[in-house]
Amino acid sequence: MRRSAARPPRVGFLQRGTGADLRRSVASPRRPEDVAAWLSLDRWRPLDAGRLSTSTGRRYFINVADAGIGAEVVRRAARGPGVLGGTVNFLGAAVVSLLRHRNTPVRLRLDDGPVLQRRVRTIAVANGAYLGGAMRMAPAAQPDDGWFDVVTIGDVSRWLGIRSLPMLYRGTHGRLAEVEFGKARRVEIESDQPIGVEADGELAGMTPAVFEIVPGALQVIDWTPSGILSSDRARVSD
Repeated sequence: MRRSAARPPRVGFLQRGTGADLRRSVASPRRPEDVAAWLSLDRWRPLDAGRLSTSTGRRYFINVADAGIGAEVVRRAARGPGVLGGTVNFLGAAVVSLLRHRNTPVRLRLDDGPVLQRRVRTIAVANGAYLGGAMRMAPAAQPDDGWFDVVTIGDVSRWLGIRSLPMLYRGTHGRLAEVEFGKARRVEIESDQPIGVEADGELAGMTPAVFEIVPGALQVIDWTPSGILSSDRARVSD
């Protein structure tokens, strides 16, 4: 992403990883025997990326970044035993973080809109729909529409945060009065007290943070969820 090229880099994503959230938004084969045929396909579609600037510099992300409790969850989930799987580790980390985290006042700006004063638990800047091991944080997000879906979870109490965890997995947390949804191509977050930022499940510094969408930054293998076309199977077999 940092190097200029005649065309966007081409990528594919296997259905592996701690949280494995991107695979829920970008299709790839589930059966190992289909991987070789998938890699040989010559069908591509665009995939947006996000560019993030924080206290540690600039980096890129593909799925979701957030400022707030998300960085604490990522830190705790990384310490969990791998044998439990990503979803269990992230769920446990989320419960512990909800019990200890303190909501923070921030200043939020979407594109050229007004600066919004909010006290938040987290602000998710989403290209894909899922994070944290299958939490459906941004149910309407599309990774190729040129927009971030911005989800602000406001001044939620500890116990409401825990009770509403099932809503995050179902994608129904928008029913809460403390949750706001928006769309933007650029998101700015500032806070008097620096708060942690994570991107694609990796710690990514502290606020202030600026998130910018990069439309069509990548090309991803266009996998047919129902399987490989017969012509593709024949070509690979040959």
